[in-house]
Amino acid sequence: MDCKFEHKGYLFEGISEGGIRTSIVMPRLSLMFDIGHQNPNRINIDRLLLTHAHLDHSAGIPYYISQRSLRKLGPPKIYLPKTLEAPMREILSLYSKIEDFPYSYEMKGLEEGEEIEIDAYHFFKVWKTFHRVDSQGYTIYERKKKLKTEFVGLDRNELLKKKEEGIDVNEIHSKPVVSFSGDTKIEYVLTHKDVAESEILFLECTYIDHERNVENAREWGHIHLDEILHHISSFKNEKIVLIHFSKRYPPAYIRKVLSKRIPPSEKDRIHLFLPE
Repeated sequence: MDCKFEHKGYLFEGISEGGIRTSIVMPRLSLMFDIGHQNPNRINIDRLLLTHAHLDHSAGIPYYISQRSLRKLGPPKIYLPKTLEAPMREILSLYSKIEDFPYSYEMKGLEEGEEIEIDAYHFFKVWKTFHRVDSQGYTIYERKKKLKTEFVGLDRNELLKKKEEGIDVNEIHSKPVVSFSGDTKIEYVLTHKDVAESEILFLECTYIDHERNVENAREWGHIHLDEILHHISSFKNEKIVLIHFSKRYPPAYIRKVLSKRIPPSEKDRIHLFLPE
């Protein structure tokens, strides 16, 4: 069953189970983060932003491309860490060979800091994450035109006159609206200002109790709930959506533990990406 979360007009649907499968879709922008699992009803999503190559995040790629070809959809756009591009193309070439038809896709390997346009109002940027293998997270920005400060207060006719004189009265402002961590240590948030200030942050929280402590989490390139709570003042996000809980925890147990441990002041800000 898909999980859902919505904030400020951005709907997210999908699933995230640590070590099993993660794929979260933003229908409004026709993009998905990771594809360790593919809902056949989401084949129409045009863009894939892959954080890393562990199979619980990447196993659905051949199916995604193959199904789009069968349904006569356009080539998907796939973005991934630069170091993964060549081996992933090799893997897909083998799948194309054994399926005996050409795989059609656009793939671009990205390095930290690179920006990619999504549409006239959105773009995304790549940030380094801290996992056991090459990995990266993504921040989506919303772009809007705003009146320049010096022209605030002018009436419509005065503004039109400025435009006729060839003066640009507007300037472009962008703000980080969504960040997605993939698998990472907590440094992903602590070292990237735009991640910590995104309106919505999807953040892995693999371990939540003392059966696996912070040291265990960091050894495997993951985040423990203890670290999130310890550093909570560094998070400036409006909403923090926790994902990638270990499968050792049933959903009811996750809800019980988080209900007890999340401070009352943070309960409206922290959300669990779990089935209803």
